[in-house]
Amino acid sequence: MRLASCDRELPVGIDIAWSLVSTPSGLTQWLAVDATVELRAGGAVRWTHDDGAIVAGEVVAVTPPRQLVFTYGWERGRFDVAPGSTEVTISLTPVGPQRTRVAVEHRGLSEEMAAVHEGGWTHFLGELARAAGDDR
Repeated sequence: MRLASCDRELPVGIDIAWSLVSTPSGLTQWLAVDATVELRAGGAVRWTHDDGAIVAGEVVAVTPPRQLVFTYGWERGRFDVAPGSTEVTISLTPVGPQRTRVAVEHRGLSEEMAAVHEGGWTHFLGELARAAGDDR
C-alpha cells in the first residue's frame, strides 16, 4: 500500500483554515456540494461531490485546530476504494501571521489509487486555496 501526499499554503490564519477543512459549511466551499463532519472519534465524515460521487468514513482523531484524521472510501462513484478502507490525515501548521500550511496524507491506497488520489487532493487543495482567498 502507498501514501498519497500534497500540501499548500493558505492566505488565512489557522482558525479559518481549520473551519474550512473540518466543518460542513467549510467543506462545501471547496470540496463538496453536501458534507457531514462529526468532530469526535467515531464521528461520521461524508461528502458528496458535484457529480454525485460520495466519500464516507469516520473520524479517527481530532486535535483542533491542528489535525483531523479520518477513514476514507467511496460509498458511490469514482473509484474502487471501500468506505473506511484508507486513512486521511489533514494537518495545519501556521507559517506566518495570516498564513497556514495544509498538508494531506492519504494512506492505504494501491499504487494506482495513490497516484489518482494524489492528483485529486492536489486539485482540491487548489480549490481550498481559492476558497481561502488565494487568487493564484
